[in-house]
Amino acid sequence: MKKINKQWWELAQNGIIEEVKQDKIAVKEIELLISVMIAEIEKEILSFYTKYASYEGIDVKEAKKKVDNFDVESFKNKAKKYVKDKDFSEKANKELKKYNTKMYVSREELLKDQLNSLIDYFTAETEKHLSEYMKKAVKREVARQAGILGENVVITPQKVASIVNADFGNTTWSKRLWDNMDDLRKDVQRIVSHVTLRGRHPNEFVSELRKKHDVSVSDAKRLLITETARAQTLAQKEYYLKMLGDDTEYKFVAKKDEKTSKTCLSHNGNIYKVKEMTPGLNAPPMHPNCRSSTVPVITNKRQEFIKSRKGRYSGARVTLK
Repeated sequence: MKKINKQWWELAQNGIIEEVKQDKIAVKEIELLISVMIAEIEKEILSFYTKYASYEGIDVKEAKKKVDNFDVESFKNKAKKYVKDKDFSEKANKELKKYNTKMYVSREELLKDQLNSLIDYFTAETEKHLSEYMKKAVKREVARQAGILGENVVITPQKVASIVNADFGNTTWSKRLWDNMDDLRKDVQRIVSHVTLRGRHPNEFVSELRKKHDVSVSDAKRLLITETARAQTLAQKEYYLKMLGDDTEYKFVAKKDEKTSKTCLSHNGNIYKVKEMTPGLNAPPMHPNCRSSTVPVITNKRQEFIKSRKGRYSGARVTLK
């Protein structure tokens, strides 16, 4: 039995290595989205300044002047394009559509909403990327767990979605993402006020915006890695219970490297009941950016069958339907 459980242990360690690689690719895509967002914010603020400033800077009266109808319609058309043919969440669509009916009084107010819509759009894109990545990660995890048994598994899209969107720490990853972007929004609004009401040049805030970029990337990276680990743990639990029964136990497998946390090391090798498996309590993620995993503890009645599957890890298929 030790030999069989060792196979699972090795499979888990290889899975951790592969997931870290996949995470890095996904983080790069998110980083690109955020970089484009910050660049667009800088461009909009500078464009506003260039349009209305004299050599002495922007006069408050200019910023407070009634906005031109042409500028309003131009912005609303752009806002409509943000939601057209985009498979965004209900929250994202609600945020983006509000700009189509809002009334504008001043140039300053219009600029602030232009920047708000930019942040909403790129938050929606990030949300979509994260959701798609986690759904793929759930399928990868079930395929990896099923592979050693060679048993085909059918998962419904509804089940995958429920795993991906489950609460963690009394909230969802989607709400965390929007809350994080609200922090960026407040800083951008403050910068706009400095530019429009105090006449300061946008270049004074470039370094600050770059720092906000780094913070936003760090927040998104932490969210992606932590919540993907949480989704994969729930996928493991689903699989263990379905394929191995209600009395199945699992063993905690820490991601072993120079950065392994004391928390994960304290759980490494510990055995727990699958029906009590809870992310953050006795299963990954135990902390932000956690990439530890688990393996099932195989009983005697499963031992001979699994031995017969040795070397045939690719025999299983995972079907979404």
